[in-house]
Amino acid sequence: MMVAEIALYLARLLNQNSIRLNLQLVEAGALLHDIAKPRSLETGEHHNVLGASMLEAWGYPLLAPIVRDHVTMDDARLNNPITESVLVNYADKRVKHDQVVTIQERFADLVERYGKDREHRKYLMGKINQYAELERRIFEHLAIGPTEPALMAITTKSID
Repeated sequence: MMVAEIALYLARLLNQNSIRLNLQLVEAGALLHDIAKPRSLETGEHHNVLGASMLEAWGYPLLAPIVRDHVTMDDARLNNPITESVLVNYADKRVKHDQVVTIQERFADLVERYGKDREHRKYLMGKINQYAELERRIFEHLAIGPTEPALMAITTKSID
């Protein structure tokens, strides 16, 4: 729910400026981004890949890429236009459990919870630079910054 709140908040602001995003797609993708996480915790499958496969099989080809792409960022997507998929990915990196946090706080949490070994922790910490660039690209279109009090105060009780 929190990822959806953040993604929709930012998507609405972006839509008032130079970016055009489908709000229904943002909301659905954000709500479903972890759809396969419970099963993946049992089976060891990658929850993003499994979730995308599930959505494809159920006839939701527009949602599948959002779910598939929400875990990591690569340079190609970073340098292309901001899409629903990219925004949900970013929103996912701004939420720690039930609160909005900075990219740095979220990655510290990811390293602590998922850093299996030294190499994996190093990989995760290396991703901070990509997300800092993504954050810069998103917020260059907005009149607010990434730590805007209204953004940081979003909760699941903020639902319209």
